[in-house]
Amino acid sequence: MAVPTNQTITRIETSRVVTILRGDFRDTISRLAHILADAGLTAVEATLNSTDPLRLIKTLIAEIGDRAVIGAGTVLTADDVSRVADVGARFIVSPNFNPAVVAQTKKLNLVSVPGCFTPSEVVAALEAGADAIKLFPATHMGPSYIRALRGPLNDVRLVPTGGVTPELAREYRAAGAWTIGVGSELITRDLDAIGPRAMAFVSAMKGAS
Repeated sequence: MAVPTNQTITRIETSRVVTILRGDFRDTISRLAHILADAGLTAVEATLNSTDPLRLIKTLIAEIGDRAVIGAGTVLTADDVSRVADVGARFIVSPNFNPAVVAQTKKLNLVSVPGCFTPSEVVAALEAGADAIKLFPATHMGPSYIRALRGPLNDVRLVPTGGVTPELAREYRAAGAWTIGVGSELITRDLDAIGPRAMAFVSAMKGAS
């Protein structure tokens, strides 16, 4: 049975950080999953250009699906949406805005987060049914862009992604970001370092000192 979209959105905004897993995690995923969940992260995105991504999604769901919502990233086609939905992904993230991907995502009652760069793309994606907007690459925009964009588009859920540090996360939150997307800024080969840094991201997005 499909999970209501609003429940997925609520889970994502609990920590306001979407963790992006991109690469080969076959030997570490079980331990990594629990490190992330124990740190308070409530949304994990496995990208489709990772090694064996469907297995990665299924493992994440089995390990921490009771504590975090699991989604798929780098989703480029409507067929990709169907494939990841079949294994339990509950939100769909893309680096670009593709109306067909958004349409299939909403048809399957999943949360849609397409990537956009300009105000025109943002509005087009919202009109197509997107639930939130991944602003990518955020390194070329910065918190000031979030603040400016929320002037005319104050209700849009914005997810700056790319180059976000805990320090920048505080600025993005203050500028009005809904959540942030973090990948290589958090996920390193040193698993012992991930937990404390993950907690720093969560603290930044919750406004804690």
